[in-house]
Amino acid sequence: MAKDAQLLTSSEFAKKAGIPVSQVTKLIRDKKIKALKKSGKWMLEPNQLKAAQEAPKKPSAKKKAAPKAAVKPKKAPTPKKKPVASADKSCGISQFAEMTYLTEQGVLNWLKQGRLTGRQDSKGQWQVDAANLEVPDIKRLVR
Repeated sequence: MAKDAQLLTSSEFAKKAGIPVSQVTKLIRDKKIKALKKSGKWMLEPNQLKAAQEAPKKPSAKKKAAPKAAVKPKKAPTPKKKPVASADKSCGISQFAEMTYLTEQGVLNWLKQGRLTGRQDSKGQWQVDAANLEVPDIKRLVR
């Protein structure tokens, strides 16, 4: 290699060669041109310019588009049917949780706190009054 004063950094080399710096480092990695690493920088001799300019350029990335196969139009997803409870009926905790953004545990807690009205059936299962869905604080939580 030449003296340090004659060496070029990869960016200086790229400017003189008229190619991008990324291509210079690729040429170095592919061992198409010789370089020396000093203080974390690639240093190149000016006599490598000709080799860099003669190196094959990247072929353009234009590819022929493959013929498109007939694509069936997708059907719009059918919205999930929400369980509807009438005002004079009641529903279970899990059903009420599905109709609102509350979790089952949240529904149970609100029942115990008195924020929701409901009752326990003969089996000890909570039944939440559907009329709760019309209460303003709950109405904003309806899905």
